[in-house]
Amino acid sequence: MDGLLFLLLLVIFITGGIGWFFLRRFLNNTRNEFQEYQPALRVTNLSIMNTGDVVTVTPEVENLGPGVAYDCLLQLAGWDGSFSVKALHPHGPRYRRHSIPIVLGPSAPIRMKSMSRCFLRLSYRDCWEHRYECWYPVVQVQNANNRLYNIQIDLSQPEFTEPHPSVREMWKLLHQSPHDEDEEIHE
Repeated sequence: MDGLLFLLLLVIFITGGIGWFFLRRFLNNTRNEFQEYQPALRVTNLSIMNTGDVVTVTPEVENLGPGVAYDCLLQLAGWDGSFSVKALHPHGPRYRRHSIPIVLGPSAPIRMKSMSRCFLRLSYRDCWEHRYECWYPVVQVQNANNRLYNIQIDLSQPEFTEPHPSVREMWKLLHQSPHDEDEEIHE
C-alpha cells in the first residue's frame, strides 16, 4: 500500500512539475512577445538657449522601444503650443529622431509667474491604443536681471504612466489581429 501511495505521489509531482514548466514557459513567451510591440519614447537630449528675454528649449525625442509609437504629443506646462506626430518608429529603416524647438517669450505663462508643478509631458499610444505618458519635472528659476523665470528640465527623474495588462489580456491582444495590418492602418 505504501509503495502505491508513493508511486501515485511521484506521478502527481512529476506531472505537476511538467505542467508548471510549460505554464512558466507560456507566461514568459507571452510577456516577451507582447514587449516586442511596446514603444518607449524618451527625451534623450535637451538644449536650452537664452537670448535676451527669449528662452528656446529644444528636447530631442526618439523611440527607444521595439514597437511603433502612435499619436505622439509633447507638451510643456505654461506653453501654449504642442508638438505632435502620427507615428515614431523604432531603430530601423524608418527610424527618425525629432528635435522640437519650444520658444518661450517674456509673455509665456511659465516665464511670468511661479507655477506649483511644472512638467514636460510626452504621451503616445501603442498599436492597441494603450496610452503611455512620460513626465519630466521642470524647475523655474527666477532671473536676477529681470522678473522672468528661466526653466530647467530634469531628464534623469521621469515619471511614467503605463498600462499593465494581465498575461491573459496580453495573449488576447496578441491573437486578436495581425500586427502588420495595424501598422499599415496607423500610417
